[in-house]
Amino acid sequence: MASLASDERNIIEAEEFNWRLVVYPLLVIVAALLIGFGLYYYQLNLREQAEEAAAAAISAAKTPADLTKIADTYPTTTQAAVAQMKAGALSLAAKDYPAAQKSYQAVLDSKEAPAELHDAAQLGLASVLEATGKTDDAIQTYLVVAQKGNQSPFAPVAYHQVASIYASRDDKTNEEKILQQAVRLGGDSSFVKQAAERLKTLAPETSAPANAAPPAP
Repeated sequence: MASLASDERNIIEAEEFNWRLVVYPLLVIVAALLIGFGLYYYQLNLREQAEEAAAAAISAAKTPADLTKIADTYPTTTQAAVAQMKAGALSLAAKDYPAAQKSYQAVLDSKEAPAELHDAAQLGLASVLEATGKTDDAIQTYLVVAQKGNQSPFAPVAYHQVASIYASRDDKTNEEKILQQAVRLGGDSSFVKQAAERLKTLAPETSAPANAAPPAP
C-alpha cells in the first residue's frame, strides 16, 4: 500500500510539474506583451506630443527658415511635411525658387507625409519648374498627379495647369486632349467645370479642317 501511495504522489508531482512548464512560459509571454503594449502606447504618446508641439510652432513661424527649422526639429512627424509645404509656398511667393524646390522635394522624400501632401508637393514642384520656364518638365510633373485621376483630389487642378501651359503655347490640339481627360474625372470640381466650358469654345476650332475654304457669300 505504501508503494502505491508513493506512486500516486509521484504522479501528482509530475502533473504539477508539467502544468508549471505550460503556465510559466505563458506568464512570461503575457508579461512581454504587456511591456510591449506599454512601450507602444508610450511611444504613441510621445509622437502625439511631438505632433502637437510642431503644429504650435508652425502657427507661430513667420519665415521659410523658421518652418524648415521646425521640420528639422520634428523630422518623424507629419507636421514636418506641413512645415516644408508652407516653407515652399512662402519661398515660391518670394521667387526663391531653389529654396521652394528644396522644400517640396523634402516632402516628396518624406516617409511620414500622407499621400495628399505628396501630391500637393508634386504640384508645388511643378509650379517651380513652370515659374522657371521649364514648362516641358512642369507638364510631366503635373501629369504625375493628374493621371492618378479620382484617386487624388488634386488631379483636376493638375490637369488645369497643364491645359493652361498648352493654351499659353497656342497648342489647341494638346490643350483639348488634356481638357477632355479633365472632364472625364466628373465630380463638382470647379476646374472640371472650367474644362468643360473651355472645351465648348475649342471644339469648333479644333474640329474645323485646316484648309477649309471660307463660306460662299
